[in-house]
Amino acid sequence: MSDNLVTLYPTSLLHRRIPGMEETNWQLAAYIKGIEQTEPNAVDGSTNEGGFQTTTELLKRDHPALNILKQHINVAVQGYARTLVDQECFASPAKLEFSIWGWGAILREGNSQGIHIHPYANISGVYYIAAPPAALDTSGDGGKISFYDPRPRANANQLPRQITRRRVTPMPGDMIIFPSWLEHSVSAFQGPGERICVSFNAKLAMI
Repeated sequence: MSDNLVTLYPTSLLHRRIPGMEETNWQLAAYIKGIEQTEPNAVDGSTNEGGFQTTTELLKRDHPALNILKQHINVAVQGYARTLVDQECFASPAKLEFSIWGWGAILREGNSQGIHIHPYANISGVYYIAAPPAALDTSGDGGKISFYDPRPRANANQLPRQITRRRVTPMPGDMIIFPSWLEHSVSAFQGPGERICVSFNAKLAMI
């Protein structure tokens, strides 16, 4: 007997821990909260319920902490892109060059983000700067990002205890990268603190 186990249509997430980002996170939090005090809220038209969001031009700005984060984003996107191409494509593009854009977001008590995708990108991600106590409590949903099973027919006749939703705790210093078509949301949390992150998109340049 000879078996060949084939994995069809996998969905891979990159969950990366970036050490030594404490000072950078403090600077990023102060910078984004400063933008909140001086610029309009770009949350209108998004799936956010409350909270604050910068424009999608955040990564074009020049700031020491932001420049450090941009380097980490570029490296992570390039590494994840190779995995994604190997899984999804029958042949690799000649070059893996991306246009990348991103925005900062602050959620406070009662704020949330509904289920959505990023339709104009190939790769999306989020980097966590700060999180409230409720979001760091692994026993609940509050403040956590959820990813949903993208296979609609897999939910038609489920196995007992089948997993159709993955929740990830927003640990400061963590980066999560995923395919832009994967549905995700953020649950509201209760209590003090702020959930601050930078979300980003990457689109493969047509070469």
